[in-house]
Amino acid sequence: MAVIGGVGFASAACEDPDFEALRRNLDLAEELGVGVVELPLFALDIIAGGRVLPDQMKRLAQAIGTRPFAFTAHGPVGVNAMDSPDLLARHRIVAEAAIAAAAELGVFRIVMHTGHIARADEGQIETAYARQRDVFRAFADVAARGGMSLAIENIYVPDRGRIAPLPSRIAREIAAIAHPNVTGCLDFAHAALACAADGADFVTEAGALGRAAAHLHLHDCFADPADMAVFVPSERVAYGLGDLHLPLGWGNLPWLSLMEELVFLPDALFLLELSAQYRFALPDGVARARDLAATYGRAQQRRFEG
Repeated sequence: MAVIGGVGFASAACEDPDFEALRRNLDLAEELGVGVVELPLFALDIIAGGRVLPDQMKRLAQAIGTRPFAFTAHGPVGVNAMDSPDLLARHRIVAEAAIAAAAELGVFRIVMHTGHIARADEGQIETAYARQRDVFRAFADVAARGGMSLAIENIYVPDRGRIAPLPSRIAREIAAIAHPNVTGCLDFAHAALACAADGADFVTEAGALGRAAAHLHLHDCFADPADMAVFVPSERVAYGLGDLHLPLGWGNLPWLSLMEELVFLPDALFLLELSAQYRFALPDGVARARDLAATYGRAQQRRFEG
């Protein structure tokens, strides 16, 4: 197995039911020579009422066409496997529809977010984790039948009335799930924000999930969970607030030192995940991601030789 599995980007996650933005991004991916593109299944209107829409899937397959790179997919962001039992069935229906759609598209890995619960229900959190473990095992079985693996992503929830697991807890949950088809997806910016909000050490937390992760989401931020009133979304960037999905270098995450210090699973994917308005930054971002992957590869070689 290789140290690095590939470099690519997530197709910008704007609402795109006619797939025009996706087509442009796939064309750009070909120009840039990336190895993988992540499909935003949550933004493509291919699922309605929990069922996959055959006509939309045909149109999507035509938009994708034949491409020289591999595909991963991001499942529905609203799926919450730690939600109350009365809502869990609805989450499972939508998630399994997305997994089926991904399999039909020839995707080799699907990313799903970890769950979260209300802070008022903190006394039930271990029960919620147990529910989530069962759900993710079931998702992994469905994904395996479609030729895919499942990657569980760490999240940042800005609502302080809710609790989401820190990366180290997700790593422990992946170990407890103990399914050969389940790995982690480390989102560095989400980790930085969650750690800042909870007073945890970012590098330690990222390292814990990194060791279980074969999938990396790269986007920048200022690790600032503060909330302030702003006039337009661009002012959140001006103030450096929250989960911005910025081009690499716009924020202040310590990318080079992270690549030197952390260890990921073999064949790890390095994927940019920028907001749709930053499509212009994809060429530079891909170059930066390649440089980071190369830095990581050299660091791993030094570890091996040492």
